[in-house]
Amino acid sequence: MKITFITGHLCKERHALLNELALDLGEYGAEITVLTGFPSRRITEEVRRYYLNNPVERIADNVVVRRVGSRKGEGKGLLGRMIKYVFLTRKLYKEAKKTDTDVYYLYSSPPFLGYIGCKLSKIAPTLYNAQDLFPDTLVHMRNINKGNPLIAWLKHKEKQVYNKNTQIVTISADMKETIVKTGCNSKKIEVIYNWADTQNLHHIDKRENKLMDELGIDKNQFIVSYAGDIGLFQGWDIILEAAKILKEKMQDIHFVLIGSGSYKEQLIKRVEQEEISNIHIFPLQPASRLSEVYSVGDIELVPIEKGITRMALPSKTGVIMSCGSPVLALVDEGSEIENIIKAHRLGIAIEHGSAKKLSEAILYCYGHRSELNEWGENAKEFAVENYSRKKQTKKYYDILKKLLG
Repeated sequence: MKITFITGHLCKERHALLNELALDLGEYGAEITVLTGFPSRRITEEVRRYYLNNPVERIADNVVVRRVGSRKGEGKGLLGRMIKYVFLTRKLYKEAKKTDTDVYYLYSSPPFLGYIGCKLSKIAPTLYNAQDLFPDTLVHMRNINKGNPLIAWLKHKEKQVYNKNTQIVTISADMKETIVKTGCNSKKIEVIYNWADTQNLHHIDKRENKLMDELGIDKNQFIVSYAGDIGLFQGWDIILEAAKILKEKMQDIHFVLIGSGSYKEQLIKRVEQEEISNIHIFPLQPASRLSEVYSVGDIELVPIEKGITRMALPSKTGVIMSCGSPVLALVDEGSEIENIIKAHRLGIAIEHGSAKKLSEAILYCYGHRSELNEWGENAKEFAVENYSRKKQTKKYYDILKKLLG
């Protein structure tokens, strides 16, 4: 079986899931050709130069990566980036038509790739992997009126993406429900959770956590930790207000934030200006240190701003659970992730939007530390059963094979 991957960017330093999926499908016996652009954002200049100098790269016996398009990067502004994405999408489409394949796998980033899947489905079956739902994320991120003519046109095109691609895979039941509401037949949509390295990720006791020593984090404090993208979908106003409340009530409860993103500079300024001394912000850490990163907190924070769970889901949830750490999730009431956490006793899930409720949940954790250990053990068990890499990637392989009859 020949599979053509089509994605905006693929580099092992930033796009681990895609890289691992390609490698695993190759191990299962498929021949993989990855068509992608040149990565540029959130990687070192040394890594960027490597990919610029290696437009064609064989990363495994059955996996070849071909990079096309602009070598100048994605651009900084949203408009400039969108224009570059359009040109990259056109280039990928031209390359895809020339590539001998049995089936296409299309990733949802950049957001226009699903559109070319509509055309490519006339050549070979297509599997569109909806990791986030566009233009819903754009509407939320930029607070754009849904009646905007551009958004109305994009919503029309979105329906075509779901209806004309042969198969849809998304990463949560909530997102599947959102896609079904566009008019897509639910029978052509499968849910496959994003995976984590459940074999190698593990919990590290504070006393042995070298990362905490390097960053100067006080191991005697009760720590609420967050690691990942510091962007627009986490609802930082609520978290900062909760930190202020706790600062007055309990001096040894502190927040540790590790990561990078579009909101990080503004967040640092607010913490300084508002003198929120119980929040400490550190740089993003390499993937090789994930076990240390997600063992920093007595409880790990997963904040998802209201309304986001129906259009996107952070894959860090599976990573946290794989590290055997309890979860404090700020999510939509009645969402799949809330139901999972409560049903399997993996931590606490509360509706995002109330600093008072968040501070109360943290105080509960502070006073019931024996429960945190139990939740962490439950989280590890749940991750092994539901987020193991080989189990999840094999599901993709089975679906792709089924598309060929």
